[in-house]
This record gives sequence, structure tokens and C-alpha cells, in this order.
Amino acid sequence: MKLYLTLLTALFIAPAFSQVADSVEIQTSNTVVKGTLTWSGDPSQAQPLVILIAGSGPTDRNGNNPQMTNNSLKMLSEGLVSNGYACLRYDKRGTAASRLPHGFNQKEMSFEYFLDDANDWVNKFANDVRFNKIIIAGHSQGSLIGMITANKNEHVDAFISLAGPGQPIQEVLKKQLAATLSIEMQGLVNAKLDTLAMGDTLQFAPEILYSIMHPTVQPFLISWMKYDPAIEAAKLKVPALFVNGTTDVQVSLDELNSLAEAQPNAKVVKIKNMNHIFKPISSTDMGDQLELYDDPEVAIHKKLVPALTKFIGGLK
Repeated sequence: MKLYLTLLTALFIAPAFSQVADSVEIQTSNTVVKGTLTWSGDPSQAQPLVILIAGSGPTDRNGNNPQMTNNSLKMLSEGLVSNGYACLRYDKRGTAASRLPHGFNQKEMSFEYFLDDANDWVNKFANDVRFNKIIIAGHSQGSLIGMITANKNEHVDAFISLAGPGQPIQEVLKKQLAATLSIEMQGLVNAKLDTLAMGDTLQFAPEILYSIMHPTVQPFLISWMKYDPAIEAAKLKVPALFVNGTTDVQVSLDELNSLAEAQPNAKVVKIKNMNHIFKPISSTDMGDQLELYDDPEVAIHKKLVPALTKFIGGLK
């Protein structure tokens, strides 16, 4: 009887969906971009495929970078797969397993590279019989990449913005930096960002901001500043979901509202006490927030996956 009960218990706690994780890649102009495709393993049962696009910086397929490990994208992928959806996540070009063969050089990077990669991933699986829909879910910077891809690639069936800015990056940076700079320095920084936004490089960059205005970084920033998330949101023809957390200290709810105003047909979800990397926290104190940015043990907010699966499940 004891053995019978053990087997019965195992039956009821077994995962509802099987999972197979495949290593996948695309060839680009200067490297191979590598990722993980997690799916049911049953090619006879087509399922929706969610393509996760990571945020800014050297972010890998799990949502981590050399300075911080939080596994946010890995956890999100696991949550989606456990609900019956396939998921692709990948190391951004120049990052982790997608590193450049001769070493990373910021001067060689362009925002258009990320657009090319997202488009190539969609095309790779567009006619794959294992998948009956392709949904792009872009986080932070990846939201803009995803929107542009959804607007250009006819194979995208839906789009999800996860903590995506609603203004061009120079305007987001102005807001973020205003909290730490003096009024005088803020004016100088705003002028420098405006110069970059016009397509001109800087002869002088404030030392305090050298990391984001270094001469090797400026060409990439200029290529990024050409795109306006609100304009791209307004163009969307596919079903869209805009999600943001109320304790996101990087991308505020004002940004979410900008996207929603630009695309009134989109569904909007505001998750209480969720921060920029999807972790639950009620505090907006930067010290408290940073602890979660480098804690891979804390699970993502319990309401995030249900919000996404409700949206995907409702697609026709």
C-alpha cells in the first residue's frame, strides 16, 4: 500500500508538459549567435513559440551579465514552458557564447545588429511545423527590438513588451540620470545626449559619464537613438501586451503609459511590487533593488507568467 501511494503521488506531481532543450544558433555577419530552444519534444503537437529578447548591456540568455546573476529570463522561460509553450532565449551578439571571435569591441556594435538577429531568429522558425505561432517578448531594450521586428516581419503573430521604454533612449537616460546629478551637470548631460541624438559624436564627454559616453560607445548609442518606441508601438498590427512592474526603478510606469497611449489596442498589465528584472519587491530603494539584481535564488513575480499565458492563450 505504501508503494502504491508513493507511485500515485508521483503521478499527480509530475510536470504537465515534457520539455526538451535544444542548442540552436544563427550565423551573422561577424559571429554565431547561440541560444536554447525549449519545447515539448513532440513534433506532432504544434505549440506557440515565444522568442525572448534580452535587455541592454552584455546580457545573456538567462538574463545575466558579468556583474550580476539573477536568472530572470531563464525563470521566465521555465514558467512559459511549464504552461505548454515553447521558448527560445539567446545570448545577445557579442555576449557569452555569442561572443565575437576576435574579442569584443564596442565600436563594432550597432543597434541594427540586434534587429538583424531578432529577424533571423523569427525566420529560422517561421516554417517549423513544431510551432503554430511566433510571439516576440522583448525585455527593456529588447522591447524596442521586438516591436521593430514585429512591424517588419510578417511571421510574427503577437508581441509582448516587458518593462519596455516608451521614449527614445536619450530621453530615458535623461530621466534616469536626473536622480543622481546636480542641476548644472544635468544640463550639460542633456545637451550631450541631444548632440548624439542628432547623429554627431562628442569631442568631450563628462568624466562622470564616461562609461556611457565613451568614444567607443557613442556610435552604438547614435544607432539606438534613431528609433522611437512610441512610433513603433503605434505601427503594431499584431496583438500586443505591455507589461511593467510598479517598483521598476529603471523603466517607470510613465514609459508604459507612453506605449499604451501610442497603441490603444494593446492590452496593458501593471504588476504591483515587481521590479525591472521581474522580481517581487515593495521597496524602490536602490540598495534593496540591487540585492535582487544579483540573487538567482529569488523567483520572479508570481503574477508575471499568468499574465503572459493568459494573453498568449487568448490569441486566435
